[in-house]
Amino acid sequence: MVSGNDILRFLDISEGHGERLIGVVLFFAMLYGLSKLPKKKFSFATRVLIGTGAGSVFGLAAWMAGQAETASAADSWMTVAENLDLWFQLVAQGYLSLFVCLVLPMVFLASVKLVIHTPAEKQVSPLTRWKKRVNTGMVATSAFIAICLGLVFKVGVLPGTDAEVFRWSVGSGESMIGLIYGRIPSGLGWDLIRANVVGLFVFGIYVGIAARRMSGKYMDTVKPVFDLVDGAFSVGSSVCKTVIAYKPMGAAAIMASLTAEHGWLALAMLVKMLFVLTLGAVVMLAVQLLLSLAGGVGPAAFIKNGKTAIIKALKTRSGAGCLPEAQQALAEGLGLNREITDMVSSYAISSGMQGCGALFPAMAAVFAMGMCGVVMSPGTVVLLVAVIALMSYGITGLPGTATMAEFAAVLGIGMQEAVPGLGAMIAVDPIADVPRTLINVTGCMANAIFVERMVRK
Repeated sequence: MVSGNDILRFLDISEGHGERLIGVVLFFAMLYGLSKLPKKKFSFATRVLIGTGAGSVFGLAAWMAGQAETASAADSWMTVAENLDLWFQLVAQGYLSLFVCLVLPMVFLASVKLVIHTPAEKQVSPLTRWKKRVNTGMVATSAFIAICLGLVFKVGVLPGTDAEVFRWSVGSGESMIGLIYGRIPSGLGWDLIRANVVGLFVFGIYVGIAARRMSGKYMDTVKPVFDLVDGAFSVGSSVCKTVIAYKPMGAAAIMASLTAEHGWLALAMLVKMLFVLTLGAVVMLAVQLLLSLAGGVGPAAFIKNGKTAIIKALKTRSGAGCLPEAQQALAEGLGLNREITDMVSSYAISSGMQGCGALFPAMAAVFAMGMCGVVMSPGTVVLLVAVIALMSYGITGLPGTATMAEFAAVLGIGMQEAVPGLGAMIAVDPIADVPRTLINVTGCMANAIFVERMVRK
């Protein structure tokens, strides 16, 4: 005959502590309540923050109950916080796994789509060369700034601990050859199994080049391939939107798990990360102002004419939504060649977002590795910058660009064990969206100013 303790063991609840089952029921009731928040009354960002707050409160309550049990020398081998955290992690890690499942095939499809829909040029124009060079250089610079600040401030490390996050020595497999060798495509199936995002991206580029080359003479033959890529990408994008729609519940489970395990220190850790991210945005803005100065536009003129776009970026947190104001500032406010600035700014806001595609993913990767106790080396830093620069093109057109970019960055450097640390980034995503969107908009303007000057020469 099945006893009550047998049922509790099946539910991973300590024997003799049936009251903890109430906590599990309340947890899932909270998730259900979050799923029913009225969309017309609360924006998506607000619902995510409500989920973050509700999960934090729930986790802190479990943590305090666990502390009380420990203080009273309870004879249970597992505290209430540890017990409930098993359920919190089940939902949190399950949600994160959905992003891992999505980012791998979507990077491949995005890279193929990027090539087959890019008009072929018999001779690459100076404008094309400059916009790609500046775009890639600024993305790499943004990523490097975020990595350096993240390591200096030890984001992802619990306050009060003195964990090592960086060492100058080069470990096994961290030489230049070893790093490149580990990213070489090994076959579509094998790269999916190994989560080799870079390999998938590179292979997708070759597939796209081959398809586009054949389209000149054999368009009837390769047209099904074009349609298949476009159709698969559209379906994948729809799945991405569905998974992203679960963010309020995912954020609640993630924060419940974090606070149940670390208490108030988890919140302090996240506040520090947001501070460092904002500092990184300020530093990157200074770099962008220097770039525009090199293009003949001083900081005062840049801020004055771009004020409308900047304010809108801070309010709406939508880089694409601010593009018309940014382009108007460049053409009418600064009197630059509209044909050039429109092309460069559009390219930068889609394929080289310095905030969502570089600054934030780099900071998120350092945070995740800090949480998981991974010690970075010079080789890891170089590889992370290179992967982020590549993935800025590989995630083009994907919904939830910043979230996809952070998963692509961590998987791209072969740090699958650090994926759980990315959960906290989902919980604070609406807040982090403010500084990173600002850098997206100011970045597209700075790129356009500099390229216009170079082409005009």
